[in-house]
Amino acid sequence: MEAISEENEVVGAVSRSRYVQIVAELRGVRGQQTQGQFTIGDRALEIEPIRSCSGQATDATRPVAQSLARLAEDLGLPVTTIQQARWTASRWPADQRRKTESFTVHRVLAGIDDEQERFAAIDELPDGKTHWTTDDATQRIRTQGKNTSRPTGDKHRHHSPARS
Repeated sequence: MEAISEENEVVGAVSRSRYVQIVAELRGVRGQQTQGQFTIGDRALEIEPIRSCSGQATDATRPVAQSLARLAEDLGLPVTTIQQARWTASRWPADQRRKTESFTVHRVLAGIDDEQERFAAIDELPDGKTHWTTDDATQRIRTQGKNTSRPTGDKHRHHSPARS
């Protein structure tokens, strides 16, 4: 049996070289999406900075929920998307974000409570990997025994976003 040369290798219905082009193009698109999600989060934080709450909805928290709901409606997005983007952006200052990693990976690793550990974690790639996957980030959180629950809205402690 003759080995297939790299130039003749096929991935799905495309040649290996075309596959490499597609991956490069889609990494660029993913980077644009990540930047867009952080921009949404940053602007939501500008509208409603994160505030500590006792866990009980109060008159002070209702306007937050209303303003985030209004922003979500004006953008045509689910409010949970706004809440997740806002929380994630609050956990990742611009200078700590990694363009090579997806917003979802940042969101998952944002579950690491200790700031220094969180910022170091994104640079500590899983063994043998060139980038994080969502599964790798989730596994990192689980092996650390971190709580990854994500309460909804501003009536809870502001350390986790709502699930979508």
